[in-house]
Amino acid sequence: MKNYAPALLTALLLACVPPCAAQEAPQAAALSGYYDKAFGYYMAGDYAKAIEQWNIILRADPKQITAKNMIDEARQKMAGSSGSLKSGFYALMEKGRYSDALIKLEALLGSDPTNPDYRKLQASLRRITAVTPKKPAASRPWNAAAAGLSAWINEKADLPFAYDALRYARELAPSDKVFERLLALLEDEDSGLRLNDTKPATSGILDHKKELALRQIYDSKFYLAAKELEGVLRLEPQDIVALKRIGSVYLQLKDYRQARNAWQKAAGLSPEDEQLKEYLAALDTAAPAAKKPAPRKRSRR
Repeated sequence: MKNYAPALLTALLLACVPPCAAQEAPQAAALSGYYDKAFGYYMAGDYAKAIEQWNIILRADPKQITAKNMIDEARQKMAGSSGSLKSGFYALMEKGRYSDALIKLEALLGSDPTNPDYRKLQASLRRITAVTPKKPAASRPWNAAAAGLSAWINEKADLPFAYDALRYARELAPSDKVFERLLALLEDEDSGLRLNDTKPATSGILDHKKELALRQIYDSKFYLAAKELEGVLRLEPQDIVALKRIGSVYLQLKDYRQARNAWQKAAGLSPEDEQLKEYLAALDTAAPAAKKPAPRKRSRR
């Protein structure tokens, strides 16, 4: 039985050309051959070659919405088959093995050479590995820097956090010039980070973030405050001030479980803190902790 799908797709594309744009019909006819090839590759499961054809179409006519949409759909299909490669890449980033992560990323690019996210990550990671091929120590400065690099080299990059993390690493180890070089790379990639920075020169990174969060709490900007404090705790999970303040934020957001967790963690670090005892007592009154269900009695037979 004949496969009429490519011809049908061509007919549909040509039918979309309005009468007033009849002069564009020759171009549409020329592109239809690429659409037919792309559709054939897509149906055969060769998504990389299908994307190549759709990219040819977009270079000829960037307004071809169908080609853009089909590239997105093909990449979603490819994500399933390349899932292990991608998870391996992010695992290597978390371990601080940046040269190995670059090799894994280039394997991902081999399956999807025109993926703009992968190509951007590759360019950034190549520059990083030229400065530091791996995390050399499990020290506080390098733990902070590694958290920043993982936030930077990510499809959902958090560059403001990466900037804070690398500056905190430099703050902890000012004699280590690697952090200065990494910061220069990041500022070169996004100059807005320095331009939009509000930190006073005399203030430490974490102190500034906690102070900024406090002002946001006073202004009832609780979600913004939570983001700042979560950033502090990603870098210093045992920061008591950040734990106390984020507990207050969660309380305002009526997330009592999170508030209790934050204050209990802070109380474990500072058991003599009377303020924390008051906070937890008030929380127990306002929102008692859920009791565990009593164990079921075994019936006798």
